[in-house]
Amino acid sequence: MRVRFFVAAVFVVLAMLPSPAAAQERPSDGGIYRWNNGRWLQVEGFGTRISVGPDGAPWVVNSRNEIYRWNRGGFDKMPGLARDIAVGGDGTVWIIGTDEGVYKWNGSNWDRMEGQGVAISVDRSGSPWVVNTSSEIYQWQGGRFVPRSGKARDVGAGDEVWVIGTDNQIHRLGPNGWMALGGRGERISAGAGGTAWVVNESGEIWQWRDGEFHMVPGGNAMDITANADGQVWIVGRASGASRGGRRQRFEP
Repeated sequence: MRVRFFVAAVFVVLAMLPSPAAAQERPSDGGIYRWNNGRWLQVEGFGTRISVGPDGAPWVVNSRNEIYRWNRGGFDKMPGLARDIAVGGDGTVWIIGTDEGVYKWNGSNWDRMEGQGVAISVDRSGSPWVVNTSSEIYQWQGGRFVPRSGKARDVGAGDEVWVIGTDNQIHRLGPNGWMALGGRGERISAGAGGTAWVVNESGEIWQWRDGEFHMVPGGNAMDITANADGQVWIVGRASGASRGGRRQRFEP
């Protein structure tokens, strides 16, 4: 009886403790949401940057620059620190480190590659596109970064390549260079079937489809990601969102 009482008492005390995930969230972090049948489904956890791979599993960077990967319904903490993260259509994962260096995931840790940047996206073939501190755009070709025309704040690469210009205007890469499409943004992600998902300066979410931008209701985001299968995730806030998944521990 004494043993049982001690175990029960410990259980009650632990149950009264605040959740580590909730206690450690910072004001600069946003919640994590997945677009699901026309509404945002919240997953426990938080972050500032997010990217989803071809398997539908997101990788997240939080305000402490820590890196997490979704695995079987929960987030696993990964080694390293990052400012931005991108997963390609082939499943390769790249980051911009806190030193602004470019790194590639080798399955157990990060390999330092050439180049530096502040924003990164990886296209369907696994080639990263990087924007550096001077707003210059680079594409990975033949084992090195090659400069491309134009200036940008952010880049979204998939089947097509999109950028947010230094004037916050949205452009898509065409045969004759960057084409202005109207609209303004802060963050951009290339989606399925030639679509793009954009977060503007007010945190509103817009989707490019059928030749124009359409506002997506219910969300207020700081970052957005989409893959070729149409799966979309954000970090931010969403009104009327339902809850899904278990509580994630973003720190040990």
